[in-house]
Amino acid sequence: MKVTILGKDNCGSCISAKQLCEQKQVEYGYQTLGKDYSIVEFYTDVPRSHKSFPAILVGGKYIGGLVELKEILNN
Repeated sequence: MKVTILGKDNCGSCISAKQLCEQKQVEYGYQTLGKDYSIVEFYTDVPRSHKSFPAILVGGKYIGGLVELKEILNN
């Protein structure tokens, strides 16, 4: 399972998502808004209804945010 975390600077939930992946020994990549992608690029992969950070992709497909990542990794 390859997880991509689309985050932003100073985001506690983004840090939690990275820590969860590390605890569960899940391979992940982290990308930062304004450095690795623009808001236009963000909405290429993420539905416009997603209004918070982080946005999580698994295998390149959007699954939601931190809550959904926890559900997947804790099952």
